[in-house]
Amino acid sequence: MKFKDILTKNIKEQCMLVFSDLDRSIIYSNKFLNTDVDYSNIEVFEGREISYVSKLTIDMIKQIQKRGLFIPATTRTLNQFNRIEFSKFGINFPWVITSNGGVILRNGEVLESWKVKLKEVLSKSKSIDEVVESFEKYKDCPGILKFRKAEELFFYLVVDLEVFKINMLQEFTDTLDTIGWKVFVSGRKIYFLPSGLTKENAVEYLAKEVGIETFYSIGDSLMDDGMLSLSDNPYTLKHGELSNIALVRGFESSESVGMKGTEEILKSIIIKVKIGEELNTVKA
Repeated sequence: MKFKDILTKNIKEQCMLVFSDLDRSIIYSNKFLNTDVDYSNIEVFEGREISYVSKLTIDMIKQIQKRGLFIPATTRTLNQFNRIEFSKFGINFPWVITSNGGVILRNGEVLESWKVKLKEVLSKSKSIDEVVESFEKYKDCPGILKFRKAEELFFYLVVDLEVFKINMLQEFTDTLDTIGWKVFVSGRKIYFLPSGLTKENAVEYLAKEVGIETFYSIGDSLMDDGMLSLSDNPYTLKHGELSNIALVRGFESSESVGMKGTEEILKSIIIKVKIGEELNTVKA
């Protein structure tokens, strides 16, 4: 039996597939720590601790993995994702989505079939080199602290919110629809991406790859909206951008914020799965 067939059989038997954003959904910077939660450092960058995770969250991810798969779906690049030390807690992910859907990993290796498919999808948008060239004259706008290209797929800015105003880029952003690109504002970061570069496209592809149609999803930002909308069981965090539209979208929102909100959502998912398992046992 091929690896894919074994994996698919295992997931179907265990009935649990969870796609989840990471930053401010599962892990948190020191700006968003709950001091009354037992947590551990999970990411160090340039000698500084920059991200943390609650110990209960780690335990529940392990519970989920015993019943199926927990699949990170992050806008982080591959290098940025690899800084997160899930492995020191005994957690390894057979599947990972990084770069806002630009990269799918299977056991740490890039999934070539998705790479080929994505190339076809992105051919409908102007190339990143052309868009970056058009953006060149805006790089010196007041408040732009960093300009970064990600995996040669998209680019983003880190800005000083007290100085930078998005309308400084109005002329540029007005052209994005015509060239197959879009913009997302997420706190201090401004993302510019090809329209087809989405978490939901990668999630839809991967769900088919493993043979599952029904899955859970977790996210907090507008960049997670499409991924949650694909899911039969979408969850968002009270502190996130999506909480404002959760009711309209049919998303279940946590009552708590931060790490407690994450714990609340993971508990809810695990309880739902356990109830489903018990019902299936009774029917059998």
